[in-house]
Amino acid sequence: MEGKPELAPGIYRVDTSASNAYLIVEAAGLTVIDTGLSGGKKILALIRSLGRRTEEIGRVVLTHQHPDHVGGAADLVAASGAEVWAHPLDTPAIEGVGKRDGPKGPLGLIFNTLIFPRLRPVKVARPLADGETLPILSGEGGVRVIATPGHTLGHVSLYLPSRRLLFAGDALRHAGEKIVPSPALFNRDQTQALRTFADLTRLEIAASLPGHGAPIMSGAGARLAQTAGALPVASTGAEDT
Repeated sequence: MEGKPELAPGIYRVDTSASNAYLIVEAAGLTVIDTGLSGGKKILALIRSLGRRTEEIGRVVLTHQHPDHVGGAADLVAASGAEVWAHPLDTPAIEGVGKRDGPKGPLGLIFNTLIFPRLRPVKVARPLADGETLPILSGEGGVRVIATPGHTLGHVSLYLPSRRLLFAGDALRHAGEKIVPSPALFNRDQTQALRTFADLTRLEIAASLPGHGAPIMSGAGARLAQTAGALPVASTGAEDT
């Protein structure tokens, strides 16, 4: 692995090809956010390159149920014994007992026949609730769960107020220097997805770490607001943060 892709102190990006995964490194242990379609090996390689042990992974936090974010979870759990954390509305799909969301149109058939059957389900040990603060980077006040539905019903993003940093999952994506909504093709509820995108402008965001696209480590809030201001949908009026 060339270099160590540290985005900010203790926060690393893993480009799994299918999507971004993120590793949070603390003295007390490690947290993985999303896993790519088959990103377990790359994540484990990064951990070893940092001189840390696989067994130090305490939890794998999944922003949502789509295969390009959960596909590597089973490998990580098998290697480390880590817990999986996810929102209850996406948990049945992650555990393999509920219908998985796929893209609309002909691409959905490809997912149903070629991708979904290859996914290995994992047990979700802890449900995530909107607004709760997780014991991750607790020395900085912790990471807050933000419900960001629309892409899937149980999609969540993770916000670190102390750094104004958002692990966005697929609540948004980066297209070069722009921050844009996830394509409608992949959204469970397009209207809700656009409302969620607009509502994210109520957070103070300096850094945006998406599931797709290169992270933007400064000025992300202004770029988000620029796009959101042109959307044909009003925000839901969530409280300012």
